[in-house]
Amino acid sequence: LRSSPSSKYIDTSLYNCLVSLGILRPFRGCRSGRRVKERNAYLRDQNIPRAQHGRQICISPNQNNTPSYNHPSSCFADIASLQTSRRSEFVPSQVVQPNTRNLNNLILIRPNKPENHNLTCADQPIETDSISVNTGLIKVIHLNIRSLRNNVHLIQLRELVRSAKFDIITISETWLNTSVTSAEVNIDGYKLIRLDRLHKRGGGVCAYIRKDFKTVILKDLSYISERNFHQLWISVQCKKTKSVVICVTYRPDDSPLSSFDNVLKPSYIQALTLNKPIVILGDLNCDVLKQNCPESKALINFAKEMNLSQLIKSPTRITNTTQSLLDVVLVSSNSLVRRSGVLNTTISDHLPVYVDFKLKSRKHPPHYITVRSYKNYSPSLFITDLARSSHDSLLSIFNDGDVNSMLDTFNQTIQSTLDSHAPIKTVKVRSRPCPFVTQDIKDLMKTRDQLHRRYLQTRDDLDWSNFKDARKAVKRMLKDSERNYYLDEVQRHKNNPGSLWKIINQAIPSKSKENHAYTKDPKTVADEFNQFFSSVGKNAADASIRLAEENNITVEETPLETVYMPSQDLFSFRTVTSEEVRRVIASLPLNKAPGPDKINSRILKDCLPVILGPLTHIINCSITSHTFPTAWKEAEVIPIVKDGDHEVASNNRPISLLAIASKVCEKIVLEQFSSYLISKNLLSPHQSGNKKLHSTETLNIFSTDTMLEAMDKKELTALVLLDLSKAFDSINHHRLLHKLANVGASPATVQWFKSYLSDRFQSTRINSALSDPLPITHGVPQGATLSPLLFCIYLNDLPSVSRDSSLESYVDDSKVLLSFPLRQIDAAIANLERDLHRVASWCCENHLLINPGKTKYMMIGTRQMMSKLPTDTSISFLGKSLKPVDSAKDLGVTLDRHLNYDKHVSLLVSSCMNKLCQINRAKNSFDTKTLSEVISSLVISKMVYCSSVWSNTSASNVKKVQSIQNFACKIVTKSRKFDHVTPLLRELNWLPVDKLLYFRDASLTYKCVNNLAPDYLCNKLIKRSSIHDRRTRTHDSLQIPLFKTAAGQRSFTYRAVHIWNNLDKNLKDCSSLKIFKVALKKHLLAKDNI
Repeated sequence: LRSSPSSKYIDTSLYNCLVSLGILRPFRGCRSGRRVKERNAYLRDQNIPRAQHGRQICISPNQNNTPSYNHPSSCFADIASLQTSRRSEFVPSQVVQPNTRNLNNLILIRPNKPENHNLTCADQPIETDSISVNTGLIKVIHLNIRSLRNNVHLIQLRELVRSAKFDIITISETWLNTSVTSAEVNIDGYKLIRLDRLHKRGGGVCAYIRKDFKTVILKDLSYISERNFHQLWISVQCKKTKSVVICVTYRPDDSPLSSFDNVLKPSYIQALTLNKPIVILGDLNCDVLKQNCPESKALINFAKEMNLSQLIKSPTRITNTTQSLLDVVLVSSNSLVRRSGVLNTTISDHLPVYVDFKLKSRKHPPHYITVRSYKNYSPSLFITDLARSSHDSLLSIFNDGDVNSMLDTFNQTIQSTLDSHAPIKTVKVRSRPCPFVTQDIKDLMKTRDQLHRRYLQTRDDLDWSNFKDARKAVKRMLKDSERNYYLDEVQRHKNNPGSLWKIINQAIPSKSKENHAYTKDPKTVADEFNQFFSSVGKNAADASIRLAEENNITVEETPLETVYMPSQDLFSFRTVTSEEVRRVIASLPLNKAPGPDKINSRILKDCLPVILGPLTHIINCSITSHTFPTAWKEAEVIPIVKDGDHEVASNNRPISLLAIASKVCEKIVLEQFSSYLISKNLLSPHQSGNKKLHSTETLNIFSTDTMLEAMDKKELTALVLLDLSKAFDSINHHRLLHKLANVGASPATVQWFKSYLSDRFQSTRINSALSDPLPITHGVPQGATLSPLLFCIYLNDLPSVSRDSSLESYVDDSKVLLSFPLRQIDAAIANLERDLHRVASWCCENHLLINPGKTKYMMIGTRQMMSKLPTDTSISFLGKSLKPVDSAKDLGVTLDRHLNYDKHVSLLVSSCMNKLCQINRAKNSFDTKTLSEVISSLVISKMVYCSSVWSNTSASNVKKVQSIQNFACKIVTKSRKFDHVTPLLRELNWLPVDKLLYFRDASLTYKCVNNLAPDYLCNKLIKRSSIHDRRTRTHDSLQIPLFKTAAGQRSFTYRAVHIWNNLDKNLKDCSSLKIFKVALKKHLLAKDNI
């Protein structure tokens, strides 16, 4: 019987035969109960001997009894096939041992029940289907998973999808919210579409669609109603097959039955206009088995009215006392359905339902990438081979006069040797199995499902108990295995930060790094994307010209004005030494991807002793010949999806990969040229981007202090945040070269930059397909080391065009500020519009495109002044009427009308709490030290971003930020919810938020006092010693600015003066910023512990 299905009942004649032979005996030691009494009564009615002391009858060998008479041959055949073993209860620890899986030997023997015996619903055997693989048809499955946030459920779902290879997986009751990123619940090879219920815990639906399927979300139909009826509508199409509309639904118990008519029916009728087959899957909480209940009637009436067929006939939620059919599949056309049913896999308390369509499904398309294989790479052998085999070729570089020929020889020499040590291969990318789901766990999950199937057939309490024990064991083993895996990996890589953060990002993912599948040929897609990316700059420049024409802006094509500088003050490149090149190469990070030559920084560092001389010579030859090598102008573009359909080029961000050796040359040029510009003070002080000592925080402090000082004078401030589209890509090369000459570049230097910018080509890679190269006619090279500096030079004269207002920039983020008394508001708005017109004219002349639709305009002042504003304070800009907004984000800080930062703190708390919730779900996988590092990097750094800008906010806002730190502290220490947080902060040596904000303000003040900050901040803090020479107690103090109102006293200048003046002298006298920070933190911690 061991090889026979456990669901088959033994025939009565065979049972009597086994009893007469003495083979059967009772299973002793079990409790009696109602079900046992019913069974015994049944056996008594059938004149079958009843077990005396047990509820189950097992087969066991009997050495004393032998058959003494003939029996039917069929009976002996069945007896001979019996596997005699004692029945035992389920012991989870036995299952994980390969040789002790006693569950496979469990045999239930029960006589067949007569057909006329009255069975209750709970006693009827239930048929479930097994998983079919590789049917060649589109397979759709639905599961009420009862929380995707439950990692045990998610892991089992991934294993199910991995084994069965479903095409579409629909899920209800996801329980997702904004704290759960899509990367956390990602399934390899599928794109996730989700509809979360945000205002209440639970609910939510989602769908996983194969990435090679064309998917369109029907946004007009997808929503959650006011009474919580969920519906997510998606149009799905596999290549060369007809489209199917999939609707994922969920109706909670509290959602009224009228939702079928008021919510689902209108959406279904609208979906019918698409003229496609429709499939509705979901948990509607209507038990179809109870056809007389109101819920079932409502669903059946809806299906009949809409001419839908309900395919599922078996219960989908089963307990030891009840069974119900809650999960349904409704189809508009039965002709497309090959088969449907219920699967026997117990991920949650609901069983999955599935449907196979008569639509052909392609196999999951393979994904190939081209990489170097470092499997057998040895740095020492590579250097030895390179030095021996390439000695003559590398020496020939010194005798060559053409820089392009030199570089070709250099690359070919390295590549030919490297190809033998680390060959380039095209490899197939396979999805890796979950590393902590071991074979023992898979066997245990299989045994659990077998026990569940047995219970469905026997409806026996012991089988149910065994199933529950197995289900608990699966959950426990998955949790333990995951925790132990990450703890072991962290311990193994604790001394390697790069590998350690790979493990951390695997456990706490923020973005999905999956490769996308495309419905078109990859080479075709690559060519289309390359055409789009290479023409972005030209299209933006052309759009700026059209914008000028539409708004009557005159674009002057006259020769540009030249700034004369004495020849001795002009900048010229100098040749470099081998030591300078060595230093630059040593500073290259190892995690940067190689360019088209496939030579990464690791290889350059390994073979540095051999190539240092030739590479130095090539760089010097480039400088002296004013020529940038052609091979270094080639770029390979990798598209990264921003949002939306990944097959649309505009939804992708191009990442340009350049040769690593070219960045060595660029960095040397950058150091020389930027040093010249700084020493001559040729860069605009209104540009804070890519400058030493400057940051987004310093610029934000300057602009907010300007507005607070205006409030102190009872003035308003108009703030316009400009939006430049594709600014880096649309730069005109001729104008850039002219601007370089204006900042002191010699003709030879300009000639080198001309060679650097011209004749550039790029190709786009999609998987292993590479597009044909196309020329780049506009913009600075994306991803190049010199590009940020060149862009700042291009914008260097922009601030000078405004007359009444001031214009400040951080790279391409620019803003215009104008302060004025309330009584002059009309004149101020007119002046602001004229300045904005001048800015727009300058941008159009320089081929930069301003997007007026994304430009934000604010009025900022005190509550009293804002209450007196006229009703209409809108401004006209490039044909658009800009109305003042209540809040806007400026360089990562959300500004409001009164600079109270209420909205900024609210958004900050929400963002940090979401990340902390994600970390909290994985906290048991890390030790305390690693958790502290993770939270410091991912949460605390975000919490204190630009803190000196908003640290003047209200005490209630500071308290909200403190809640972030409290939660973080409890995660690191793995404390309970209501544990007191102060001792935990002291244990971790963390400053409370108010002291942390003070610490950061004091650190920035130290920088300003010691000229380690931008001049526009340092100049605001005036030492008393610079006012008079008398030696007093306050000789090293700062002059207190005179502000009349609380608004002025909230400025950083005022706060910094008071912080500095109240510091102990030993802190003021610290010789470096690092020493100051250590001493100040020690002082604050000691003060906090008193």
